[in-house]
Amino acid sequence: MTDPVRILAVDDDADILYTIAAIGEAAGWHVDGALDGDEALRYLQEAGDYALILLDYHMPQMDGLTLLGHIRERFPALPVLVLTVDEDQETADAFLDAGATDFALKPIKAPDLIARIRLHLRLARAERRLEQRVFDQELPKGIQRQTLDEIVAALRREDRFISQQDLADETGFAYQTVCRYVSHLETVGLLDVQLDYGKPGRPKKKVRWRK
Repeated sequence: MTDPVRILAVDDDADILYTIAAIGEAAGWHVDGALDGDEALRYLQEAGDYALILLDYHMPQMDGLTLLGHIRERFPALPVLVLTVDEDQETADAFLDAGATDFALKPIKAPDLIARIRLHLRLARAERRLEQRVFDQELPKGIQRQTLDEIVAALRREDRFISQQDLADETGFAYQTVCRYVSHLETVGLLDVQLDYGKPGRPKKKVRWRK
């Protein structure tokens, strides 16, 4: 028998945590509840093998946006669904820029929440399988495993598009080296690419780890 999927729910309302735990139990998941950001970070430090996080926006001391920043520093690929009563675009953009995966509006509706969680659990599993197939393959000439791992780690820490020069500065590798590894990751389908036409001449390529 496999262990149940583990989810961390963060909300300063104990009744909402109780509701989420009941929904999770009905869906076959185990849900831990944290009443504030500090407690959530302790859960992640002590038992960081969560498959997904449900995160409230409005919380005292440390709001959801601040907590999301801390989560992304350690878990760049962990799905994070934001629970919020705010429907304005500014709030959505702020969370997406900080690395949120999706949103679920309050009041919580069990069928909608279960469907969203199942979707993102499937997407996360599919991404892990794709990455594993890619990294299990024999690397092409000129691509070294250790260098590739360091560049991938730097990309996964960034939720925004980043230029190859910025990536070179962050990793300490030569620009030409970074370009070669970025090209490899593009070829195997692990990067999104954006061309910046901000200045006349050849557009600047920016890349982001594919979600």
